[in-house]
Amino acid sequence: MNENIIKEVFSVYEVLKDSVKVARRSINKEMFTLHNRTIFWAEQKELILGKLTDTEEELDDIMVLSLFASFERELRVFIQNIINGSINTRTKTLERIISLTTDSIERWTMNDMVEAFSDIVDGELRGRVKQIYEYRNWIAHGKNPNRLPSARTDPKTVNISLVDFILQAKQATSASI
Repeated sequence: MNENIIKEVFSVYEVLKDSVKVARRSINKEMFTLHNRTIFWAEQKELILGKLTDTEEELDDIMVLSLFASFERELRVFIQNIINGSINTRTKTLERIISLTTDSIERWTMNDMVEAFSDIVDGELRGRVKQIYEYRNWIAHGKNPNRLPSARTDPKTVNISLVDFILQAKQATSASI
């Protein structure tokens, strides 16, 4: 698993978040010449500042989705690599089993994949990853106010948790593969 992919997505988030801060400052300081050919041009200051606040909240949710999607892809590939790399002697039967596993991994649940690492990734971290997944699902399925997730989170926390999971899983499995 490559934690750098998660770090790259988080880096994009930091740039976007800072861009919103710069835009807010330019509006507060009434630097209107910066706003030519933007949605800020000719808008009321209070209205635009409100939109920026809404934008930041939406950006946080979108980045949680993006971070988790990158993690999920990395986790599935990592599991496939474990399966492929852990069998030294291959027979036709083992090749078919590997092929079936590789083909079906897209249907494995996230909770099952996270729990597959229960011997090597600590329980608290696995629990956080599951909560992040629940929050990600809530966002992805329209933020139903009648079915709130058990916990909310933010991109910084998601970044730390997912990178920690990857590092623990890589460290523990590198010695055994």
